[in-house]
Amino acid sequence: MHADEGETDVTDVAATESSQVATAGTGSPTDEDVTGTESLLLVSLGEMIYHFLAHAIDIKRNNLTDKLAAKDILSPDENQKIKQQKKADAKVMSLLKMMRDKSGSEFQGFLTTLSETGQQSVADVVRVALRTVRRTGHNPLQYTFGMTA
Repeated sequence: MHADEGETDVTDVAATESSQVATAGTGSPTDEDVTGTESLLLVSLGEMIYHFLAHAIDIKRNNLTDKLAAKDILSPDENQKIKQQKKADAKVMSLLKMMRDKSGSEFQGFLTTLSETGQQSVADVVRVALRTVRRTGHNPLQYTFGMTA
């Protein structure tokens, strides 16, 4: 993925944030240990991933929400609420708001489902960002509050 002139590449941002984590403390923080600079990092990372996903997900591709429901990542009611939205961007926003309440393993299932629906590159960007800041296995969207794209 190449950034256009004047744009910041997601991996550049993740690398910068990774260096901030290194100066914020030792070891990798657990959810209970997150304070100060680390908390700010997690919010920034969550916001970055949220906005990236809001613009990169193709919700119509290969019945993404149906596959998420089949894997019990979305409940049937959640899937129906998404489908009731008329515009694709409203569907994506609804999905992302629901994903904020999911566990780390459900978020990983979401990324796997993105890959299975032909959106491997989208899932890979998120995985690289999470690996860079040593937050694999977590749901970065849990650190976003009231986000809108």
